[in-house]
Amino acid sequence: MAHRASSVPPVGQTRRDFLRLSGLTLAALGGSWSLTGCGLFGDDSKAADGQSTLKIDYVPVEVLDPQVITNGMWILSRGISEGLVTQNEKGDGVLPAVASEWKVSDDHLTYTFTLRDNAQWSDGKPVVAQDFERTYKRLFTPAATSAGGTTLGANSYQVSTGIKGGKDFLAGVLTDWSKVGVKANGDHELVLTLSNPNPDFLLALTHPAMLPLPMDLVESKPKDWQNPPNYVSNGPYTVTEWVPNSKLILVPNEKYWDRGNVKIGRIQVNLVEPSAAATATVAYENGETDLVQLAGPDVLRFQKDANLSKELEQTENYSILYLAKLRSQHAAMEDVRVRKALSLALDRKTLAGVQPGQEPGVSLVTSRTGGWDASLGIKEDVAEAKRLLAEAGYPNGQGLPPVRILVGVPDTTLADAMVDSWTKQLGIKASVDHVEAGVYTERRWQVQKGNYIGFYYGTFAGLPTWPTMVGSLWSPKNVQEISLPSDQWQKYQSVQEDKKLKPADKTAQLDAILAGHASKPARDIGALVDKANTERDDAKRMELYKQAAKLREEQYLYLPVLWLSLFHAVKPKVHGLQLRAYPDYFYLKSLSVGS
Repeated sequence: MAHRASSVPPVGQTRRDFLRLSGLTLAALGGSWSLTGCGLFGDDSKAADGQSTLKIDYVPVEVLDPQVITNGMWILSRGISEGLVTQNEKGDGVLPAVASEWKVSDDHLTYTFTLRDNAQWSDGKPVVAQDFERTYKRLFTPAATSAGGTTLGANSYQVSTGIKGGKDFLAGVLTDWSKVGVKANGDHELVLTLSNPNPDFLLALTHPAMLPLPMDLVESKPKDWQNPPNYVSNGPYTVTEWVPNSKLILVPNEKYWDRGNVKIGRIQVNLVEPSAAATATVAYENGETDLVQLAGPDVLRFQKDANLSKELEQTENYSILYLAKLRSQHAAMEDVRVRKALSLALDRKTLAGVQPGQEPGVSLVTSRTGGWDASLGIKEDVAEAKRLLAEAGYPNGQGLPPVRILVGVPDTTLADAMVDSWTKQLGIKASVDHVEAGVYTERRWQVQKGNYIGFYYGTFAGLPTWPTMVGSLWSPKNVQEISLPSDQWQKYQSVQEDKKLKPADKTAQLDAILAGHASKPARDIGALVDKANTERDDAKRMELYKQAAKLREEQYLYLPVLWLSLFHAVKPKVHGLQLRAYPDYFYLKSLSVGS
């Protein structure tokens, strides 16, 4: 998901400030573009104790705080930090982790976790229930991190997790911590209470936001707790060295409760900027790294090579490539007919053939989600698209400003193909606006001036569950925000960045803007999701989520484009890799290195 040095946003610093300083990249929107460098780090093939070193490539890490949405949170969840539970090999269920067992109340609202009595931090202190309660209080405290959301630099809590009072405490509306559904009963029992039953709650606990922190250290060294040698972890590995824009060095946590099953003596995480260059896999092919994520052109080359093809691993239907409406002074994109026309003329089938491992993305809810059916899917129709454009006042595209796709990642191949589809099928003018990642991050929130209209380009990945797909990814609040007229969006941003407002007052003002100016369908989506969240009957709950998802698709504020596979190149000496369709990709604990 992408990043800044080694501190959370200071109290009072807005998300926008954090993003500007951090130079965050688009990678944080849905999983890291872990492309390799070119032999920048040498070849330390042995750990100090003689055990083999695993070398993997990752994007730059600017914070090691799981409560801030950056790439750092996903590297933490791989096995530096460990939560109450972890995902199973397929990612469709959970396994015990810090919690050895748990009980669920008959009404499915209360989960009582028993923590292992041998769970320890890497400094030897026990991991206790109070660590989780104090961590979650920090997570839900507005001043501790930037404002909540699903974008870079935001607070990482997913509201769809459903912990009682968590959303209101984070918004500053609730200030009495005793009314939040988090309570430590002694050292080894943690009780989490939900507002409403959530059948996906245990899976939701595997999100990085729910990882514990060594709060004594965080509070005593607020600026330095992330920096080795201060850094303390509770997972299979801990961090002994962190050189920004260069590398992370991980070694086993000798105090980890399951130390005997941690096989690798040293993991070198090469921190490399994403690159579309032809040299992207040189380090891997020279044996200087053992595991790397591949981009489209490299995937094709690996597939065609008799030897390299044996080292290629595919994770199908991993993420969604989408376009999101840019705000603009020009009103063309405020007309749903224009947005729908552009969606109906994307030619997703052709786009899916541009690079390997892609499927037409016909909805924002991926087909991996249980209960998905074709009724949610967009049915493309160029004739209808042309009719809609004419009806909106742009016959054959006449009078429509050039449609831009704002891109902040190195490879523009797919964006170029989308532009080609529109120009060929609709006869409109379109182009790719390819900018540096930091510029992209800033510009996509702005109101574009003059005749600049279009979309920003992004990818997102998450659990294939209805609460996540409808309640967290492009959530009702996100949809309401993006539906605001440009002038109201500017007012909304001003309130967001007003450092003088108390959290509760800020929330009230923001909610008032959404209630008064977000589109009615966007508000209806929120009402459907709220109703789904409180529905006890499984079939009725799914139907409500589907209605919300369908209504969201019909607004064409976010256009699903492709469902993407994820590809890794993996050296034969790496054993135990269990790839999952989730933004952290795999757990380090299962890995070993052999001959």
